[in-house]
Amino acid sequence: MNTIEQLFSPTSSAPGLKKNDELGQEDFLKLMVAQLKNQDPSNPVENSEFLGQIAQFSMVNGIDGLGSSFDSVASSLFSTQAMQASQLVGKEILVDTNVAELETGGSVDAMLQTSSSASNVKIFVEDQAGLLVRTLDLGNIGSGATKFNWDGIDSEGTPAVPGSYTLRTEGLVAGSLQGLSTQVYSKVESIVVDRNNTTVSFELAGNRSVGISQVREFK
Repeated sequence: MNTIEQLFSPTSSAPGLKKNDELGQEDFLKLMVAQLKNQDPSNPVENSEFLGQIAQFSMVNGIDGLGSSFDSVASSLFSTQAMQASQLVGKEILVDTNVAELETGGSVDAMLQTSSSASNVKIFVEDQAGLLVRTLDLGNIGSGATKFNWDGIDSEGTPAVPGSYTLRTEGLVAGSLQGLSTQVYSKVESIVVDRNNTTVSFELAGNRSVGISQVREFK
């Protein structure tokens, strides 16, 4: 079985052979030495072009070395990120979404984020058909994060059918009715690692996928 370390282990490749019609830094040095040996002492050859070319070779080699170092650091960071993400499988993460997945006999934990206080705040729980299932009255809330919970019970007092639900939130902010930003805790079922694009994403319950940048916290 492949491990995360194996998946992200740096791949090695054999160095390419230099074409016969290409000249490297060593070739230029040999040419310059040969020219110095055979030049006319009374009319020495100007070697500034050779020296300039060698300087360019040195600079390119330095840049290539720096690029390799950056690639190594990026690969290491990506591997660490994938390892950390794998530890969240089975846990619940808080993501920027208003869609919640209700499991059988379960409940939904979520959070509101507001930059100022709000009054008469209500959460409208709607099913996939857009029908209202339950209304949660939070009343007045302050600025910042406000956690809330839907117990999975509908307006008739019976357990709601398991599945996806939308939490539509609104409240009065400075006397104006506004929609509020909602974040929902969702269970991580697996992670998806894209080595080509160096990205890691989470597969959530309900066939949803989110990137690491959307995760706010976990529990």
